[in-house]
Order: sequence, then structure tokens, then C-alpha cells
Amino acid sequence: MRAVIHRIGKSVGEPALPMKIASACRQKQAFLFLRGDDGFVLKPLAEDGVIGVLVWVGWGDGGAPERHLPEVKRLARLIGARWLRFHSARKGWLKVAPRMGWVRQPDDADGLYVFQINL
Repeated sequence: MRAVIHRIGKSVGEPALPMKIASACRQKQAFLFLRGDDGFVLKPLAEDGVIGVLVWVGWGDGGAPERHLPEVKRLARLIGARWLRFHSARKGWLKVAPRMGWVRQPDDADGLYVFQINL
């Protein structure tokens, strides 16, 4: 798992990502979930008093995002979240994400694609 997060961090230009995730998890600001070889890190956020959940990092074999989306939604609803969001540089999400119910939002300040599902 650590190697996967390290590889993701390098690919997005954030070599310190594993340390950031570990620190956030220790401080209970983010939560790591593992399902076999798949995993995801969820980070609760509040924007203008509305709770949401950022899918900070996710990995797994083909179909992992679809396979785990119901569980991610369930976990987000447990804390009263009104939305899920993720950011990505991967162009493939432009086709895949809408089929899963994600709605594209304006790109973030770093030029990453942003997708959201309202709960």
C-alpha cells in the first residue's frame, strides 16, 4: 500500500503525499480504507458550513472506483456529508466519471479536473 501511495504521489508531482496522508490519518483528518488490493483515502471537509468528503486518493484494479463507490457514499452519509468530490489529472475520467454519476465541476487552481456527486 505504501508503495502505491508513493507512486501516486510521484505521478502527480507530490512526493510527500504518503507523509501527508499518514499525518492526516494520525490526526483523524483523513481515513484510510483497504479492501484487498484496493484502497482509498477519504478526507472530510466543510465548505460554507456544508460537510463533504474529498476522495483524496484511490487505487485498485479495473473497476475499483465503481465497485467501492456505494461504500464511499455510505461512509460519507454516516458523517452527514452532502457531497463527494475528487480531483484528477487523468483525462480518462472525462468519459468514465459521468457514467458513474460524477458531475464535472470547474477545474481547480492547479488545472486538475474536478468531479462531484451530490448526496
